[in-house]
Amino acid sequence: MRQLHRTVRKARAAYRVLAPYGRPHRSHLFQGALATLVLVAARLAFPWPLRGLMEIVFHQGSSGRAAGVTALVPKVGDPVAWLVGAFVVIVLVWGVSESLQRLAFTRFAIGLVHDVRDAALARVSVLSDRTPAGDLISTVTGDTSRLKSGITSILVGLSRNGAFFLGVAVIVAIIDPVVGLVFLGGGLATAFAGGLGAAHSSRISRKSRERDGELADDLHRYLAGETELERPRRSHRAPDSKATRVEGLTTFVVHAILAASTCTILLLTIRGGRTGQLSPGAVFTVLAYILLMHNKTVGLGRSIVRAGRVLPSAKRIAGLVGKKPPRPKPGPGGRHDTPGGPPEGGTTLPRPVERLPH
Repeated sequence: MRQLHRTVRKARAAYRVLAPYGRPHRSHLFQGALATLVLVAARLAFPWPLRGLMEIVFHQGSSGRAAGVTALVPKVGDPVAWLVGAFVVIVLVWGVSESLQRLAFTRFAIGLVHDVRDAALARVSVLSDRTPAGDLISTVTGDTSRLKSGITSILVGLSRNGAFFLGVAVIVAIIDPVVGLVFLGGGLATAFAGGLGAAHSSRISRKSRERDGELADDLHRYLAGETELERPRRSHRAPDSKATRVEGLTTFVVHAILAASTCTILLLTIRGGRTGQLSPGAVFTVLAYILLMHNKTVGLGRSIVRAGRVLPSAKRIAGLVGKKPPRPKPGPGGRHDTPGGPPEGGTTLPRPVERLPH
C-alpha cells in the first residue's frame, strides 16, 4: 500500500508538469472522448438486438411482438429484418468509432510529446552542465518515445474499458441490484490489483530506465575516447523480464478475481431465472454482458499496470522540462550578460525554438 501511495504521488507530480503541454492539443483529446462515448454506447447496445431475436423465438405463438426489445421494433415488415439491421449498424458504428478514438488519442499524444521534447531541447545548453550527456540523450529520445506510445495505449485502454465497465455496471444493477453490486465489487478489486501491479512495475521500470541512461552515458564517453565500454552484466537485463512477470502475475490475479465474481453472478442470475424473478431476456442480457466484459476487464487491469511502466519515463521527462535554468547574473547597467539570457525585464525561461523534425 505504501508503494502504491508513492506511485500515485509521483504520477500526480509528473502530471502537473506535463499537463500544460497537452492543452494546445486538447481538441484531439475531446474528439477521442467523444469517440469513446459513441464506442461505449455501441458496445452497450450490442446484446440488445440479439435479445430481441431470442424474444421472437420464445414468443412464436404471440407474433413475436410481446414485451421487451421487440416492443420497440417498428410494426412494419418482419421484426427479424429490423433487428438484424440494427445489429449490423451497431457493429459498423463500433468499428468506425474505435478507429476514430485511437486516431484522436494518438494525435494528442504525438502533439504533447513533441512539445515536451522541444521544451527539453530548448534547455539543453543549461541541462548539459548538470546532467550526464548519455542520460540526457536517453531521456530526450528513448523516454519521449515510450511516453508517446504509453499515453496512447493508456488513454485508449482506460477510457474504452473503464467507461464500458461503468455502463455495464449501471445496466446490470438496474436489472438486478445484487448482481450489479457483485459485478461492481469484482471490477473494483480488479482495479486495485492493477494498481498494486503498477506500483511494482513502476519501481522495476525506474531501475531499467536509469540503467539505460548509464549505458547511453558510457557509450557517449567511449565514442569520445574517454573510457572503455563495458559489456552490460546479465543483472542489467533483469528489470525488463521482472516487469513482464509482474504484468503476467497481475493478469493472473485479475483472471482469478473475475472467475470468482463471474461464478457468483452466474449462480445468482440462473437462480433468478428459475424462480421467475428474472425473465429469459434479462438472464440473456446479464450473461452476454458478463461474457463481453471478461476480456475488457482484463484489459483494464493491464492498462493500469502499463501506466506504471510508463511512469518512470514521464517522471524523467518532467524532471528535465520542470527544471528552470539558473537566473543569469546582471552585468553593468542591469543587463543580463550570460549568453542566451533573457533581456531586461524578461522571463528566466529560454526563448521557444522552432519545432524540429521528429
